[in-house]
Amino acid sequence: MPLVEVVPHPGTSEAAITTAIEFYSSLGRKPVHIKQETPGFVANRLQAAVCNEAYSLVSRGIVSAEELDACMTSSLGPRWAMVGPFMANAMGGGGGSDGFRHLMEHLGPAMQSWTEDMREHAFDWKPDGIEKLTASVEEELAGKDVAALEQRRDRQLVELFKSQRERRAST
Repeated sequence: MPLVEVVPHPGTSEAAITTAIEFYSSLGRKPVHIKQETPGFVANRLQAAVCNEAYSLVSRGIVSAEELDACMTSSLGPRWAMVGPFMANAMGGGGGSDGFRHLMEHLGPAMQSWTEDMREHAFDWKPDGIEKLTASVEEELAGKDVAALEQRRDRQLVELFKSQRERRAST
């Protein structure tokens, strides 16, 4: 993965932060300056938030693990891989400088109720919750060659990262 989260100590100089960012950039990585240390940093926390809701939806029987993976790989995943959630939201709101605000004002009340529902139905990390979730994942994995899937995923990620690098270089 190209991401490098640069998380300086509060006493770290701006020059040291700049040097770290320039160093990782020179290696073709994507450094992001994390301005305040937080448990799990940023990417892991985002993953945990999405996964917690995914785990809740699957363990509650709303969708299977395979169906949830299809929702991500055929909708949010590709969109977010290309532009990230903020830019995707701005585009979904009509684009331009007002797109994000328009989306937030238009969908905000609904999103707030969804968030309340997510809190109310947060994934239960007790053995029973884990068991329900694991059963659905095992169904999805049945008969699949996971090593082959990993190889295909890794090839496609390399292609995606090359494409993103080329796109940044041409803009």
